[in-house]
Amino acid sequence: MSFGTYLKKQRESNNWTIKELADRLGFSSSYISQLETGARVPSQKQLASLAKAYQLPEEEVKRQWTEGKIQQVSKDSDYKFNIKDVGEKRVHEATSKLEQGLEELKKTFSTDGHYRLPVLVAIPIDNLDEHLDRTTDFVLLPKDGLPSGHRVFGFRVNGLTLPDAGIVTGDLIVLDADAEVKNGDIVIMVTPDGPVMTYYHERGEYLELRPETEGFKKTYHLKESKMIGRLVYHIKKY
Repeated sequence: MSFGTYLKKQRESNNWTIKELADRLGFSSSYISQLETGARVPSQKQLASLAKAYQLPEEEVKRQWTEGKIQQVSKDSDYKFNIKDVGEKRVHEATSKLEQGLEELKKTFSTDGHYRLPVLVAIPIDNLDEHLDRTTDFVLLPKDGLPSGHRVFGFRVNGLTLPDAGIVTGDLIVLDADAEVKNGDIVIMVTPDGPVMTYYHERGEYLELRPETEGFKKTYHLKESKMIGRLVYHIKKY
């Protein structure tokens, strides 16, 4: 994915207009359009401002920018030439510069000490592992505090909200599918009426929705309910 496509995808997933982002960044709307089409590429110094405007982790934006540059280089160059035409010394010099350039690009993003968190745009009601394997959306989070061996993933909130907890459309939440759950925890459950975000509360053999959700029953038998994940992080959209 090109960096421009990545920016456009982030904007559209949050239902932002080009003008809204342009005003937030202090750029023209045409410049934002050029970024999304790939006609313009931002400098590395602009990445922090872009991350703030798009409400994304700066490390993730740097990684996407770097991968986009590498992808563009691979498209624009076919690396085919006759060594006799340029000489072995020139080939060696060119190769050294290319390797040095790639090393410099690698330094612009680092996953050391970070977890590459898969992010879903919809709650899977069937096979979570398949959805995690297929996703192409990731963010970087510090490994500290994330349980080893658990299926931890992100979800961009869109429609499935919990206003009582301040979780609204546009926020990013992190869920642990293998966490132990206790009463009072915020969870996403799949019920016979669909997925719902709620405070977990057991009443005997039943799950009670707190708060009640329009279109759903108040209680469900635990055997007919499935936990998708327990909330472990909430990244607020402003």
